[in-house]
Amino acid sequence: MDEYRDYSQPSGEQNLSEQTQPAPTEQATPAGPPRRRTNWGLIIGIAVVVFVVLIGGFFLAIMFALFGAMGASAELTVGPRVGVITISGPITAGDDAGAWLFGGSRGARATMSQLRRAAEDESVKAVVLRINSPGGSAAASQAIYKEIQRLTKHKPVVVSMGDVAASGGYYVACPADVIFANPATITGSIGVIFETLNFYELMQKYGLQSEVIKSGKYKDTGSPVRPMRPDERELLQKMLMGVYDQFVHDVAQARGMDEAKVKKLADGRIYTGEQALAAGLIDRLGNFYDAVDEAAKLGGIKGRPKLKQLEAGSPWSRFFSAMTQTVANQIKSDLMSELSHSLTTSQPQPQYR
Repeated sequence: MDEYRDYSQPSGEQNLSEQTQPAPTEQATPAGPPRRRTNWGLIIGIAVVVFVVLIGGFFLAIMFALFGAMGASAELTVGPRVGVITISGPITAGDDAGAWLFGGSRGARATMSQLRRAAEDESVKAVVLRINSPGGSAAASQAIYKEIQRLTKHKPVVVSMGDVAASGGYYVACPADVIFANPATITGSIGVIFETLNFYELMQKYGLQSEVIKSGKYKDTGSPVRPMRPDERELLQKMLMGVYDQFVHDVAQARGMDEAKVKKLADGRIYTGEQALAAGLIDRLGNFYDAVDEAAKLGGIKGRPKLKQLEAGSPWSRFFSAMTQTVANQIKSDLMSELSHSLTTSQPQPQYR
């Protein structure tokens, strides 16, 4: 049996090699390339840059659109220009805070600020005052009137009347150098009014009464919860006639007319543009661009006049005001469209929209 033994190496070495020889194992999976670590800082940085560029581009697009709506393209041009100031809606005291939402009233303070800007802006050689207002506060109208008077001492002012320029709307137009109106414009209505709602009899019907403690007998004049006394009515009438006399005096002074003639016209009646021209309350018939051409002529501007929309406040406040006004106009348009659709739809019906 020894003949089968391998004598090529000592038996001890043979046993050792047999012991050290590794046992058969499964084939090992070859290792892939080493994984690279993600650079999150670089990715976040790129994302931030892209975000800033997109947002910046978005706001630039809005700014250009709004500046276009505000006539900013004309403001960026060089040379003499005609300033444009708009009075739209009821004339009130103060500024326009809260009035932008649905195109509300024009505050006297904001208009006076625009008139001051026109006076101080050397590029503005003349001003067109676009009026579309039924009037409003007597004191606010007087404040604007005085500011226009000051402006006419330095630069020509031309008024362009829109649909309505009545009562206080006509009052503020009077100091202008030239007044334009369309033939169908409603103007005039020279006068003063005071009114209060009285529901005393309604309270009596339901057994309600008001208890008032006052320092003098006229402190609650005009109260809606009791009848007006004759002496109170006389007191209010005298006050109104005083304000009326101021109105007549200022119109006569600004228009170069006799006060007696103005009083004949100032019984509260309204006039069309044609009737106002015949009565001497305005100077010419024409639209906005006729007024612009006249202002350019008076301001010594040669060629086609460039316009500058004069807005109150800082550039940023004007930008955000225009932005909110644009949004408000869109909301108003959508609401009116929806309301019109609701009113014209006679009955529920299936719709694809």
